[in-house]
Amino acid sequence: MKRKKLTALLLASAMAVVTFTGCGGSNSTQQADDQKTASEGSETEKNDSQVETSKESGKEQSGDKQFEGVTLTLLNRSSATPKGVLDQACAVAEEKFGFKIDIEPCEEDNVVKTRLATGDCPDLLIYNTGSLLSSLNPAEYFIDLTNTDMAKTFDDAFSQAASVDGVLYGIPQCDSMGAGVYYNKELYKQYNLEVPKTWDEFQSNLKTLKEAGVTGVGTALKDVVYAQLPFLADNYQILHDEPDFAKEFTAGNIKFADSKAGLRTWERYEELVPYFNEDCASVTIEEIAERIFSNECGHLINFSNQIPTWSETYGDDINKLGFFALPGDTQEQTGLTIWPSNGIYGNKNSENVEAIQAFLDWYASDEGMDTLTSFYTPAGGFHTGYEPKGESLDLIKEVQAYYTEGNTAPALEYLTPIKGANCPQICSEIGSGQTTAKEAAEAYDEDCKKAAMQLGMWN
Repeated sequence: MKRKKLTALLLASAMAVVTFTGCGGSNSTQQADDQKTASEGSETEKNDSQVETSKESGKEQSGDKQFEGVTLTLLNRSSATPKGVLDQACAVAEEKFGFKIDIEPCEEDNVVKTRLATGDCPDLLIYNTGSLLSSLNPAEYFIDLTNTDMAKTFDDAFSQAASVDGVLYGIPQCDSMGAGVYYNKELYKQYNLEVPKTWDEFQSNLKTLKEAGVTGVGTALKDVVYAQLPFLADNYQILHDEPDFAKEFTAGNIKFADSKAGLRTWERYEELVPYFNEDCASVTIEEIAERIFSNECGHLINFSNQIPTWSETYGDDINKLGFFALPGDTQEQTGLTIWPSNGIYGNKNSENVEAIQAFLDWYASDEGMDTLTSFYTPAGGFHTGYEPKGESLDLIKEVQAYYTEGNTAPALEYLTPIKGANCPQICSEIGSGQTTAKEAAEAYDEDCKKAAMQLGMWN
């Protein structure tokens, strides 16, 4: 799907849209680690040097600190960047502006909703874009950024995902991320496998690995994020076959079970099940990562934002991995499903609105992105057109090739406010062989019907 076609699709989907509900960067099991500061012993001297260098570059020329004595509270419901990155970037902002930023980690959506409902809205919130954003009733809490200068720099994908009823509420936290298939290059070489361009070719590779006693696809179904990925990462194929699927789905005119493309995405999930690891219901995603790096597993479906973390954890072994988009039935149907960045939102009712706006302006600028990317190597594209400096890993280049070629499409959650709350459970059931593709599609349609009716839709 070329970029021009995608832009037309996005503009045609004039609705409240929002970011990835159960996935993306915000529901990872590494959530708490994201809040560790760079001062902890695990941080390297290189990072310490980067902090000092960035702090110096961030200082006001006059030495004045405009917001000295101000403390901003930040509730972080995201793990989209590696541990410590947010803390380091905020430390530079503190040095530049003089305010202090108190960062509080958050691992549950309900905590965010409770805080807002009880009047305990933080000055800054890092949270999903997409359908979850609209569920927060953002007009009541967040600053309207629609007519700001920085809003003009955001691409359509983010502007739509971070807007509700035509009002923009957030700035991008970081780069977008794609979800696709990581493969072990050494196993591919050992068994004479080629990178698949179609679903049948992918199935053939999985069969070869299984016959050799190697797990074809590693997964962790108890993790709500990874249970859903084989389904959610397949949206490129749906939109290729039915470009108006999101629009018609939102209107209640089409369902997964009665759509050829919609049902096929569940069928492809079911066809992966025979190649899953036997302990898929009990293992953690961290254990699966260990297996693919130790050549015990051929493939892993995951987000591109995991690459910087893996690079730090596994060092040069990161070069063992290659990447391809989840294949469609034909080569033309094969492309990368992407998740726009999580958003950073400012509290419009705070007594520190001026400081909040200064932080948002700086963070979204090239200066802010230079600071952010000095602490990690991004794998996705930036919504402002910002291009990171320095060389990227070959693995990152393989991901970014889909962006460059325009072969990307948003996950469905960015194109419709409707997402069933039981999606993780339904995906876990099909992944563990408890239900069929047809049954899963029907169950998800019913789940989405409940969600739609709560929004006053599908009546």
